[in-house]
Formats: sequence, structure tokens, C-alpha cells
Amino acid sequence: MKMIKKGKIKILFAEDLSTDVDLAKWEIARVFPEIEVAVVDTERDFIEKLRGFSPDLVISDYLMPGFDGMRVIELVLKNAPELPVIILTGSMNEDTAAECMKAGAIDYVIKEHMARLPYAVVEALEKKEIKIAKEKAEKALIESERKFRLLAEKANDLIYRYELYPEEGFSYVSPASVRITGYSPDNFYKDPDLITRIVHPEDRERLLNLTNSSATSQQSETLTMRWVRKDGKIVWIEQQNVRIFDDNGRLTAFEGIARDVTERHEAAERIREAFYSIITVVSDILTARDPYIEYHHRNVSRLSSKIAEKIGLNGTSIEAVKVAGLLHDIGKIAIPAEILSKPGKLNDKEFSLIQQHSTIGYNILRNTRLPWPVAEIIHQHHERLDGSGYPGKLKGNEICVEARIIAVADVVEAMTSHRPYRPAYKMETALEEIRDKSGTAFDSRIVEVCIELIEGGFDFKQDASKN
Repeated sequence: MKMIKKGKIKILFAEDLSTDVDLAKWEIARVFPEIEVAVVDTERDFIEKLRGFSPDLVISDYLMPGFDGMRVIELVLKNAPELPVIILTGSMNEDTAAECMKAGAIDYVIKEHMARLPYAVVEALEKKEIKIAKEKAEKALIESERKFRLLAEKANDLIYRYELYPEEGFSYVSPASVRITGYSPDNFYKDPDLITRIVHPEDRERLLNLTNSSATSQQSETLTMRWVRKDGKIVWIEQQNVRIFDDNGRLTAFEGIARDVTERHEAAERIREAFYSIITVVSDILTARDPYIEYHHRNVSRLSSKIAEKIGLNGTSIEAVKVAGLLHDIGKIAIPAEILSKPGKLNDKEFSLIQQHSTIGYNILRNTRLPWPVAEIIHQHHERLDGSGYPGKLKGNEICVEARIIAVADVVEAMTSHRPYRPAYKMETALEEIRDKSGTAFDSRIVEVCIELIEGGFDFKQDASKN
């Protein structure tokens, strides 16, 4: 415990014997050279000095003719509860001492052991400082919480805290819940499961995963999901969740902010739709130059996207496959139309020109600021695992997984479509082709998934009608 600063102190004595006061002052002066004292022996004078003298502590005899130490403790607690009280008495048994301490005295000293008094004073003043500091901290915390609550209540975002222990439920929900969800804070307090029910069924598992033990190592997480308002309207919500742990590392609560980002999401969706409209126009331009490949790019894109989903690629990679599927033959825009639609077999020079479309497509797109590696995917979509492809004779994992997916989808779609130099093959023939080359030219997992999808009902003709 830190030592109290030995400055001037003011002591109020409740004592009827002046000799005891003098002895006490002499002992205390050994530690505190500057002492100012006031001495009283009646209740009335005690109350007056308590208010007018403003002492740093009170030292009281236990028994006096006018009133006693227990009454002194009571008066101090009522009028100046921050003041420490030391009981000074001629004799005191353990029961009386315990009674005084229980009533509120900070210490007691027997007059026969007066030498202990200055140390009792030091300890009493230290405890007083600690008590005052604690009360200030508590007041500051209360004021901080008041300001936070005021800020939270005026915020447009929904601020919340959800307890997991000892019972699950919200301990705080800001008033913005009404505007965002249609439900009041009381609705959330009374029904801990309400938050789960308002999350769109397709997004609910992501919310529940927040409490999984495997996810608790990440303290903060942002989720974007759909909520269903009380009126049935679907809104997009961005949640910033912070996990709260106890000293044993157990997840005990969540604190977070939820923001309605519906307008932002809808604006992004409109931009996305416009982007895909432009991509589709480019695809249609290629079709116009080569009418025999009608729907080819859309079909490849759709089948490739489904394969990407099935093998578990993330959303960014799936989007990359979708876009690259639509644009994988963009380089053919530089190939003469008469070669693209030639009814007979291509000669070596013509075939060499056709092979250049992967590199041409890469050069067209490599400087575009797309959020996906579309140019590289297009560059590699005719590469084969065994190095027999073009233009780089890449092998195995040198070929990105997105290009490996498009390679399989491209072959299946092309073989089952009519070309000027041959009729369309049956789907069974196309599947046999990729099955035979699985593990050599084509990725065996991708081939397996492609066959599963087609045998499970995927149909280019049906999908073409939806494009």
C-alpha cells in the first residue's frame, strides 16, 4: 500500500479527557509533524465541527459521558461518509471491536498501545484516498455509460449486447431497432430468439456460426446478411460483431453494431447488373460474328459457375469463373469470320490463328481493372494438365483452377453444339470424352462434378432459355 503524503492533517477528536488528546497528538506528530485538531465531547459540538472544521479523519473515544463512539460512527456515516473513524478506547474486548468495525469504524486502538495510533492514521488516510478514487472512478464510469447510452439512443445504427452466460438474451438494444427492424428494444429483451427469427432463413446459419467454438479465435467479425422486418420487408444489414471472453477464455457475450445497407446493396446490384449487361453484349458480338456458337459463352459460363460452386470455391472465385466463361473467346474477335465459320477442316495456318485467341483475349483484358484475374483465366482455358494444351504448354497446378473448370465446360458445350464442319455430338459422347481424359488433360475432380451435374439434370437448352 502506498504511503500517504505527510502534509498537514486535520483531526476531529471526540474525547472527554484532554490528557488522552495530548498523548494522541504527540504520537501522531511522530509521523505527521503538522496537525490541526478540534476536540469535542458532546453530540451537538461534534455535528457542528464535522461541518465547520472539515476534518481529514475522526478519532473517537468509545465511552464518554455525553455520547459514545457508536453514535460518532453513526453521525459520520450520515453527514460525511467519506471520513474514516478510528475508535480510541481504554479497553475493548473482541466483540466490541467487531461491533465497531461492523458499524463502520475503519480501525480501533487501545490507549495502552497508543504507539500504534499514527500507523492506524496512515492506513485510515490511505483507505480514504482509495475509497475516494474508487468513488470517482465509479462516478466517471456511470457518467461514461450515461453518455454512451445517450449516444446509442440517438444513433441511426442499431447498437446491442447479447449475453450468452448466465442466461442467453439481450442486455442492451438501442432504439434504432424500431426503425431498422420494426421491433422495439422490449421485443428483443422479452424474446432472446427474435434475432434468429428475423434473419433470412438462407443467412441464418452464418449468424449461428458466430457461437461455434472454431470461430471464437477471431474476436471481431463483419457479416452482411438479410433481415426480415416486422412488416415482412427484406433489408440488407451489415453487422460488426465483437466477441467478449471471460478470464478463462469462454465466449460470454457479443457486442455489435448493425447498419441498414439496403440502399448501398441495391446500388451495387444495379452496377453489377449493368456490368453483366455489358459483358453479355460483348458475348453477343462474338455470336454475331459466328452464329454457330449461339449461347455457347452463356452456357459455358453457367456450367462453369455451377461446377465452381459444387467444388467449394469461394464467392470471388465463382464470380471470376462466371465472367471468364462469358468472355473466354473474346480473342476470337480478331480472327477472320471466314475462318470461324469455315465448313471444312482448318489447315495448319488457320488452326494456328484460332489458337491465338487465348493470347489475344488476354491482351485485350490484362489492363482492365476487374476485381478478378479474368485475363489470366482466359489465357489458360485451353491449357491441359499433361502439357498438351496452348498457348503456354502449362502443366498441372501451373493452370489456375478457374481455367481448369472452363476447359471442361467449354469442351462439353462445344461437342454438344452444331458446328459448320460437323453435327452436334450426343451428350453421352461428350461426357465420355472428358471421362477418358480425366486426370491427364482434365482435372479429375472437375470432370467428376461436371458429369454429376449433367446426369443430375443440368441441361444447356433449358438454361439457354433462361439467359
